[in-house]
Amino acid sequence: MRNVRALLVITTMIGLSLAIAPSVSADDGVSLTAAQEACLKKALTAAEFERFLVNPFDLALKEKTKGCPVSGSGSSGSAVAKPGKVATTGNWITASPFDLSHVTAMSVFRSCSGHDYSGSNISGQPETDRSMKHYIQTDIPWASTGSLKGFAPFAGTVTVTSEQFPLGKQVAVTSPVTGWQMVYFHGDPQVKNGAKVKAGQAVIAWPPSNAPTVIDQLHQEGTSFDVALRAADGRYMDSPLLHMAPKVAKAWASKGFTPARAIVSKSARDAAPCNATYNATEATDWIRAN
Repeated sequence: MRNVRALLVITTMIGLSLAIAPSVSADDGVSLTAAQEACLKKALTAAEFERFLVNPFDLALKEKTKGCPVSGSGSSGSAVAKPGKVATTGNWITASPFDLSHVTAMSVFRSCSGHDYSGSNISGQPETDRSMKHYIQTDIPWASTGSLKGFAPFAGTVTVTSEQFPLGKQVAVTSPVTGWQMVYFHGDPQVKNGAKVKAGQAVIAWPPSNAPTVIDQLHQEGTSFDVALRAADGRYMDSPLLHMAPKVAKAWASKGFTPARAIVSKSARDAAPCNATYNATEATDWIRAN
């Protein structure tokens, strides 16, 4: 339960910051211009606008936001990548996204932890009201900044963006071959925006250097962060566990993180919806590391 509370503190603060932030940036790193913000506020209710900031891939808002050229809204104005060919099978993750030695727990794919982060799955099926990413809990203190490195899982181009809650930055690595990107939240970039990187190259570090300035808002068990695997144009989301090369998958399995344990199926989540309640316990949506 403690690791869940740590993540809920961060998520709650993200939600609270919406009303006071001088400029708007969604949790997935999509920044809004004044014109885009005005368009969205006109198209959406106040509650829907806040939901969009947390999850700009929300399919329930797609129709309402199609006239606003914002990445994730289903329009052609994606700030990430133009629609193109996206691989739907393959083991593209040839390097582990981060060192697992300090990881103590991980949320399952399609969990009811953190906040709604949903869209279409790799088969193109719509999914809503679930977290289609993994939250990671570690035993590294928040004050030990830069202790844990995140690595490019494949060769690609780096994008660095701001986080809504001011805890580090967000780093994404986009593969020009598969059309997928790995997204790392709330860390310190180790390379510049636009850099070309190879698989295994350090691209982010946790805890971020500004963690001590907001440490009173963070749970003290240890650093927590989240990762997501999505198509660069926002069309699909999937668990990275399903696209790991055998050597990487073996290392993750040794910690107890396998697809069988760490992925809730679409049908199972459809049968047990989150109902907009994201406070899942370890017994349901979390796996402790071996």
